[in-house]
Amino acid sequence: MLLNLVRVRYLDPPMFLDVQQVVAQYTLERSASVNATDWEGNPAVGLPAVGISGRWAESPTITFNPMTGEKFTKSLLQPIQPVNLFALVQSGWPIDAVFGVGVRAINGLNAGSRTEMLKRGADPAFYQVMSMLKELQATDSFGLRVHQAEGESGEVVIFRAHQVDESTAAIGRQVRQLLHLNQDAQEFKLTFGATASDDREIAMLTRSMLEILAEASAGVEIPASDIEEGRVVKMGLPDPSSENRQKFVVKVHSASAKPLTNDAFTAVQYRNRWFWIDDRDLASKRGMGFLLVLFTLVESGSSAAPPVLTISKP
Repeated sequence: MLLNLVRVRYLDPPMFLDVQQVVAQYTLERSASVNATDWEGNPAVGLPAVGISGRWAESPTITFNPMTGEKFTKSLLQPIQPVNLFALVQSGWPIDAVFGVGVRAINGLNAGSRTEMLKRGADPAFYQVMSMLKELQATDSFGLRVHQAEGESGEVVIFRAHQVDESTAAIGRQVRQLLHLNQDAQEFKLTFGATASDDREIAMLTRSMLEILAEASAGVEIPASDIEEGRVVKMGLPDPSSENRQKFVVKVHSASAKPLTNDAFTAVQYRNRWFWIDDRDLASKRGMGFLLVLFTLVESGSSAAPPVLTISKP
């Protein structure tokens, strides 16, 4: 994933590998020797001594297959389903960070973009809504329900009216106002799209995994010489003063020398330079974990056989 972040920053196509097979062979050898007098009392050659020796060897072989094909390509290009983002929120991920990375627009409010092709300014109300949704999440004031009706499944976002204090209820009303939702309704249909069809619908235009990688690659540190020579384009946060836009940005350092093992959470070599994430940078480590979770949600490559572990008996 780190290598793909760097590749996308240089406008090179990403590449993913799948573990096809794991074969491990172990070797254990033991030996012992004793040098002492013989049974008749005659001294043996040398002083009495005891020797013990052993050897342990492990020879793992891992087979990787490139993840290719129509299904895998579509999984990179197709937008993430809104219900999957809500599932991440309900599992404990902060909603302002999840939506700040995975959502392009919600009910007509647009997020900012760092990519060159999709670069645009954000609607201030978008991040205002994200901040208020985070407060509602902290008080468990909304949730997602999946229901089955007339043979079709659907998702409904519920704003809880009971067990909510007045200040939380006021935040909920303000969220409805900014998203142009019905003030009296408690349930809203969740759909994919740029704008809602009515005031009882939450329409989310989500990003694809490839777009999310491009957005996250803004945190890759690029040598000034590569920028001057036109090998990469300049990228930056649309509004550095907004905290919401800083969430889940993976900061990747670069240098010509390999980083120390204890200092690097993960490191890759690309274009004769080393790129790594600092092991003490908890925000970047969390952001990398978030990208891995998202990729797992959208991955639909070839159905290869699961990895096999083979251990030979001694």
